Amino acid sequence: MKKYENTWLPIICSIMFFALANGTLLGPVLPEMLGPLKTAEQDIGMVVAVFTLATALFTPVFGMFADLLSRKTLLIPCLILNGFAGLACYFAPDFETLLIFRFVQGIGAAGMLLVAMLLIGDLYPGHERVHATSRVGMTSAIGLVSFPVLGGLMALKSWNFPFLFYGLVLPLAVFAAILLPNGKGHEGPGVKGYGKKIDEKGTRLSGTELNGTELNGTGINRKENNGNEKKRKKSLLEPLSTLMDFKVLYAIFLGFAIFFLLFVIVIYLPFKLKTDFGYTSKEAGFAQGIIGITVIFVSSRVKGLSLKYSLLSLTGAGFFLTALACGMIGLVNSKVVLVLLLMLFGIGGGLIQIMGDTLILQVAPMASMGSTVSLYNSMKYAGQTLSPVFFGFMLVRFGLKPVFLSGAGFGFVVAGMCWFLKGRLKTEHEYAHLEEHTKGKDSSLTFKND
Repeated sequence: MKKYENTWLPIICSIMFFALANGTLLGPVLPEMLGPLKTAEQDIGMVVAVFTLATALFTPVFGMFADLLSRKTLLIPCLILNGFAGLACYFAPDFETLLIFRFVQGIGAAGMLLVAMLLIGDLYPGHERVHATSRVGMTSAIGLVSFPVLGGLMALKSWNFPFLFYGLVLPLAVFAAILLPNGKGHEGPGVKGYGKKIDEKGTRLSGTELNGTELNGTGINRKENNGNEKKRKKSLLEPLSTLMDFKVLYAIFLGFAIFFLLFVIVIYLPFKLKTDFGYTSKEAGFAQGIIGITVIFVSSRVKGLSLKYSLLSLTGAGFFLTALACGMIGLVNSKVVLVLLLMLFGIGGGLIQIMGDTLILQVAPMASMGSTVSLYNSMKYAGQTLSPVFFGFMLVRFGLKPVFLSGAGFGFVVAGMCWFLKGRLKTEHEYAHLEEHTKGKDSSLTFKND
């Protein structure tokens, strides 16, 4: 399988690309669905919310098996389920049937996103993981650019035409089945010459090799590692035990906070553009694409930023910028200023997504990486699910402007928490440069603190 190594990251990026093609593809189309589906403005957000509800519910279910089954055994059926359910949405005769198909589609997306993140943790150690995560973030940003535009253009044909796009997941399932390695659980495929050492707490230390030879003066052998692994037997209660670690618990909370805030713009920006500027779904798609272009720029430079600043510092900065942009978007009536604010939102949004994904992979115990990442992803989708519910209530009771202002308030609170807790979360989980292991002749590992 190693001969296909150059294809692994593009396939992982593609899986994430389609797993996240939810609100961004359909956001600009939501206003166009009101008439054909005979539903109210405050209810149309359920087209997005029911998808994320399914992923929030089923991600922990998949997580219970992710550390036991091979990656492809879990991934391929999820890809097929997502593709066929997405195509079925095109034929939905009414709003209720559409919601059922979207729920099934969300089940498939839950496994797709989980396994894609686990493959990054399996295949890419240390700062290579930052690089891989940033490439995934860049791919997702390309989706942010292309999905709104594509969704808006396809909606010109009919409101349900954008759902045909999900059929492309089916050929992706074929490529993934043939080209991806078939690692099992936390053992991973053992590729690229890297392994992972597990300490007594189940914490993964990057940059070590498990083949019985020394790596740059670090003498860690397979026997020691296997002995540690045998001490940690899997159980259904293991996901709960990870929550005893505050670092893990906070990283999981950030997964919720990121998408709770981002979906304020995904869902309600098209309504503002239509109300204040008279934009159609196509024009709203182009406006949202500005965010994606900015995220691509941020993703290409995030590895350099991670070498200078801690993960939580960058996360706090991202939430601050995102919150500031969100609040100002609700107040402005100038097209030029709006474009600048969308770019600012893209900078902050790119930071918080990439840093959040990197942080959870770094703090997750190796022995239960699947269940821990599943909890994180479940909270991501919980944020996407509750965002339209909460802000839909705000829209009905108070209007569109308070939706953006309340979202900004939430973002500022999370930014403050990141900066306040930065000192408390100094831990061995911060990255160590692989080169740093060459400096010592003993078996200790030096870690870069926050």
